[in-house]
Amino acid sequence: MSSRPVVSLETWEYEHANRVGIARYTANWGKSDAAWYDAKRMEDERTAQVAAAAAELAVAKHTNRYWPGHVWHHTEHHKYREVADVGANIEVRRVRKQNANAAVREHQLGQGLVLWVAYPVPAEFREVELLGWLPYDEAWDKGEPAAYDKKGTTRVISPSQLRLD
Repeated sequence: MSSRPVVSLETWEYEHANRVGIARYTANWGKSDAAWYDAKRMEDERTAQVAAAAAELAVAKHTNRYWPGHVWHHTEHHKYREVADVGANIEVRRVRKQNANAAVREHQLGQGLVLWVAYPVPAEFREVELLGWLPYDEAWDKGEPAAYDKKGTTRVISPSQLRLD
């Protein structure tokens, strides 16, 4: 671990994040993959959803913001596109490697969002290292084009460019 903040989840928080992650996993059964999805680069969806939920909960705990832990069926995702992951305006990106770049998506620009990047520590995700934050639009401006996105609607930002204050 580094000098970055590490959030330890209490037993009940860990259980809650896992329930939300599994509910998101089952809500996405039958959903087609996104255009940028590359199965060779991905992990199984169940693990990804649980880790993402743990990351969101950890950011909420660290920032003292509400975590809705929302779950909706994949056919209703369009109705909730503007709902923040945490609080009123925090978008959380979970990364699988401690110093991995995080995705910044063009469709989320201009919404007053704050990007937080988090690394849930495998294999249980009971601890989450917070890699930092930036205003979302600033993260886009500082990001580099994502090699995997041929449309140019995704950039990636290095943790070295994020704030920890």
